[in-house]
Amino acid sequence: MATDTQITEATELVVKTFDELRPTELYGILQLRSRVFVVEQECVFLDPDGVDSLPETLHFFYPRPATAMSDTHGAEHGRDLSPRAYARLLPAEVPDGPAARPGARSISRVATHPDARGQGWGRRLLSDIVHAWSTAPLTLNAQSHLEGLYSSLGFAPNGPRFDEDGIEHTPMERPAG
Repeated sequence: MATDTQITEATELVVKTFDELRPTELYGILQLRSRVFVVEQECVFLDPDGVDSLPETLHFFYPRPATAMSDTHGAEHGRDLSPRAYARLLPAEVPDGPAARPGARSISRVATHPDARGQGWGRRLLSDIVHAWSTAPLTLNAQSHLEGLYSSLGFAPNGPRFDEDGIEHTPMERPAG
C-alpha cells in the first residue's frame, strides 16, 4: 500500500477528452496501454479502437516525468512518456462487453506503469473516477484476479466470468449513489 508521502508527492489527476489531449499525453497513454496489454499480457489486438476519440470518452491519468527507454535495438534513445496510471470512461451509449448495462458508463483500459505499481496509483485513480461519477451507474470488465480491488470500490459481479485474450475476466457494475 502506498504511503502518504508517495501519494502526495506526485501529481494532480488529469481528465481530458481526446481533442484536449496533447500529442505527448496521447503518445504516453498509448505507450502504457501497449506495454501493459500487448507486451506484458501478450494480447494481440488493435488497442487504438476508435472509441478513444469519441467526444464523450474521458481519459483519466496521473502523469509521471518522462524517462529514458530503450529503442527497438536496445539503445537508450527513446523517451517513456507513459503516465503513472490511466483509465478511460466510455460514453453511456457505448456498450462495453458482458458488463454493459443500459445507461451505464464503462471504465476500461485501466493500466498502471510498472514503475508505479504497488504504490497505490491504480486504486487512487479508480477511487477518483468512482467519486466523480458516484451519481451514475458504472460498469467494467475486470481481470478476475483484480475483482477484490474493484469490489472494495463498490463494484459487484453482474454476470459469469469469461475469457478475453486468454485472461479470465469478471463483468462488474456499481450502481448510482
